[in-house]
Amino acid sequence: TEDGESWALRPEPTAGIVRAYVQHGMQTLPQPVKLTLTGPMFRYDRPQAGRYREFWQFDIEAIGDPGPAIDAEIIELADRFYRDAGIRDPEIHLNSIGDAACRPAYVAELAAYYRGHLDRLPALERDRLERSPLRLLDSKEPAMVELNAGAPLMTDRLCGPCAEHFAGVRAHLDALGVAYRLEPHLVRALGGGGRYDGLVELLGGKPTPGIGFGLGLDRILLALEAQGAAPIVQPAPVAVVVGADPAATGDRLRIATVLRAAGIAARAELGQRKLGKQLESAARERAHFAVILGDELADGQVQLKDLEAGSQKLVAVDDLVRELERARTSHHHGTAAP
Repeated sequence: TEDGESWALRPEPTAGIVRAYVQHGMQTLPQPVKLTLTGPMFRYDRPQAGRYREFWQFDIEAIGDPGPAIDAEIIELADRFYRDAGIRDPEIHLNSIGDAACRPAYVAELAAYYRGHLDRLPALERDRLERSPLRLLDSKEPAMVELNAGAPLMTDRLCGPCAEHFAGVRAHLDALGVAYRLEPHLVRALGGGGRYDGLVELLGGKPTPGIGFGLGLDRILLALEAQGAAPIVQPAPVAVVVGADPAATGDRLRIATVLRAAGIAARAELGQRKLGKQLESAARERAHFAVILGDELADGQVQLKDLEAGSQKLVAVDDLVRELERARTSHHHGTAAP
């Protein structure tokens, strides 16, 4: 500008969301903090089919939870978004690129491998090699296919904590029945997402884990058009799955996934907090219902609490979807006939 200031168009939403998390003291809130944003982004790249200089993106971030269950929830949510939007049979490709402890040594090994084959690298990939060797792994250049097949794999070089975390993510996805394919050459994660555990600290906050995804809405619409489909819009009640046992994140995630599969907007409370705090969080979000998991779960039952009416009743897990659907059509929450 005339005043010597530099301005930039937003290339992606995560950095801005994390900056807001730090600036507004969200680290003092119950963690994880879950945020979403939909809006226009911009890139300087030459426009191509499905890649515009201005494009719209749907973004979700979960900041403050280091566990693998939140990774699985984010992945399942992205898969569910595609399916609910009308995309037929989306395919999940899964990979881990480690963390700050094990990734640097792997990147150095990978760069050395490519430098040993410098004469086979296309010009674009030689330039990327100096800036980001990992990007060469998912190169679409035909000359890179055979070369990448012999490249060292990050998944074989994960440190202990990263290997344990990645195994935990896969175990949660398996338990949820979410199909995926391990793709060791995948660098840019599903929908342009993944973990960014060092970003909060980089932007001035305390060390805080984070994970999220961004989905290109323009590309989804193009995919729907190619499949001859139309976007699906289906309003649904909102339910939050909470539990008496703070550590039972897998059970809460499983129930929330069942509800989402039935078309009910739901989330699992994955923070390891007391039940009262979980219910307070659900009420602050103005959720209509809380599905409370307790000792009754062993008998296939849960407590369904109407947060607006204050009523609560015991419901069989197999009947939970039907009860929520009934409550949605009732004019007065909690008054549906048993």
